[in-house]
Amino acid sequence: MNKTRKDLIHRLSEMITEGDIVSEGKLPPERELAALLGTTRPLLREALIALEALGVLDIRDRQGIFIAEETAGEIGRVLGQAQVWPLELLSQVMEIRQLLDPGAAALAALRRRERDIAKMDECIFVLEKLHADRDPQEAPLGAYWNTVLHATIFKATGNTLLARLYESLLEMSEKGISAMRMEVLDSAAPERTEHILEQHRALVAAIKEQDVGHAREASKKHLKFTIDTLVELSRVSPVSNFFAERMDSALE
Repeated sequence: MNKTRKDLIHRLSEMITEGDIVSEGKLPPERELAALLGTTRPLLREALIALEALGVLDIRDRQGIFIAEETAGEIGRVLGQAQVWPLELLSQVMEIRQLLDPGAAALAALRRRERDIAKMDECIFVLEKLHADRDPQEAPLGAYWNTVLHATIFKATGNTLLARLYESLLEMSEKGISAMRMEVLDSAAPERTEHILEQHRALVAAIKEQDVGHAREASKKHLKFTIDTLVELSRVSPVSNFFAERMDSALE
């Protein structure tokens, strides 16, 4: 983590914990906070996003910056986890997904039940409708239903430990991942959403047909597109992209 950023997040954390900048559960506006901390607004914004990803803050459009945790003790506990900067956090999450998702898709293809297929179909239907209707909430709702789809695939493996492992991964980084997915599913770039929808359809179709090989490859294709996009957006480190030639061959 960049030392300047690390120092800023810890200074901001201390001020929140001590209550110096909190009034009725709310922080001052960004401009005032930046002046208090002697930093720039872009750098402050990154620190705020990091704390939101950790569940400390709740940043609401046009309303302000609020404390998400109810007690100072809880805030202190969560702040103890603030060792990973968002870029590193999402990079590590995507590394884990590259290791887990293809195998889970293959196992789901072997073991899926009718109720699993029904839930996957529901996810695809909602994602398609959100996109077709150009719903203004497409990004956040799309992120939610995307998460439900992938969680359903892990549940379809019939491996409770694997499904819980995936749920724990999502719980740890849910806000940060949702924020990043909102960029990937940006309505200003509908072609991305089209590609993702097609990848989801192919993945679900392979699981329905119990085609283990195609399910594994469909998962890899979807992950590659997602990670390539996040690298392009500077949200994931290039070294975390296992689909890069040097890493792909090393993992074979």
